[in-house]
Amino acid sequence: MRIKFIYNPAAGRGRASRHHIEAEQHLRALGADVDPHASSSPADLTRGAAEASRGGYDRVVVCGGDGTLHLAVRDFDLANGTLALIPQGSGNDFAKVLGIPRDVPAACELALRGSAREVDVAIANNIRYLGVAGLGFDSEVASYANENVKFLRGSLVYLYAILRVLPRFTPHRVVIDDRRDEEIMFATVGNSRQYGGGIRIVPDALVDDGQLDLCIVHKTSRMQLLKTLPKAYTGAHVKSPFVEIGRGTSFAFASERPLDVYADGERITTTPVRFALAEQRLRIIAPPL
Repeated sequence: MRIKFIYNPAAGRGRASRHHIEAEQHLRALGADVDPHASSSPADLTRGAAEASRGGYDRVVVCGGDGTLHLAVRDFDLANGTLALIPQGSGNDFAKVLGIPRDVPAACELALRGSAREVDVAIANNIRYLGVAGLGFDSEVASYANENVKFLRGSLVYLYAILRVLPRFTPHRVVIDDRRDEEIMFATVGNSRQYGGGIRIVPDALVDDGQLDLCIVHKTSRMQLLKTLPKAYTGAHVKSPFVEIGRGTSFAFASERPLDVYADGERITTTPVRFALAEQRLRIIAPPL
């Protein structure tokens, strides 16, 4: 089997740079013909994955986390390419949802011997993502985490960022689906159920149901928001009176001033934004349902 092996040295705050050699050795030991590539930048990773998906490889194997997977899917040839993931990020939320093991040998075994599943691909202003996209408080937390938190891993990254961003946060006025003018704390549109190292923000979302799941946290006090956020780790936040849950194939948000939109931990666009589903699905190697 001919494999393009792409790894992001910065993934998992350096975790991938320590484990890519182990992963490459396991892939070769399992009989794969491995063509490795260390990405030098986000654009290089996106370009490398796109070229590999059209370049005659049996599978494109990426080593990294949700951000690495996000970049790999941006321009991936969905009609012809097959993707596999060796999770080495900080959160690895999409891998957890699909049941891809964190253990490097097990993940390599699955990458070569496993079968492909088709999963939905979401888009925000025609930019692809796989997990959860959001705007408002949740994006401000992601921005703070990316720029300022270098000493923590996993869910602790986002917990610390939440505590730093919350004291200065104010609600945002948005227009939802061109008809509802409201103040909100934040909104998320999920193809997958979780982000941030296990936060089940849209707990009923499925990656292959042809639907997007919406969560809007309407204007409330900072204290109420702080008390509610821990419940999101189990999905119990949806019972709060100021939390709205919905499902559909598209959602739109506009605001008086542009708000950053983050997806899979990466800044991808700003409001106005329309969320929808890509016409084609992604083939990704994962355990059977």
